[in-house]
Amino acid sequence: MNSDRIKMLEQFIADDPNDPFNHYALALELMKSDKDQAKKIFDQLISAHPEYVPSYYQAALLYLEFSLSDEAVKIINQGITEAKKQNELKALNELRSLLDEMD
Repeated sequence: MNSDRIKMLEQFIADDPNDPFNHYALALELMKSDKDQAKKIFDQLISAHPEYVPSYYQAALLYLEFSLSDEAVKIINQGITEAKKQNELKALNELRSLLDEMD
């Protein structure tokens, strides 16, 4: 765990709580040491910033680690819908591939 990096990201969030990237980066960092907290952050991020497409893939991976495959599928489908809206083809393909891997 990189506690200095976590503290820095928490400070970024305190300075700019509306920037979804800061929350995303913190969740990614926490996936290495505190998966429960990372999951909470991803859940909050998707709820508060559904337009932030990168969060769906990583959140789904984390849900799969928790053996929550039904919830992961929901997150992937939400991400696919959002990626289509934004014409984010790379994210769309990654999410579809992840869904295909689950079958």
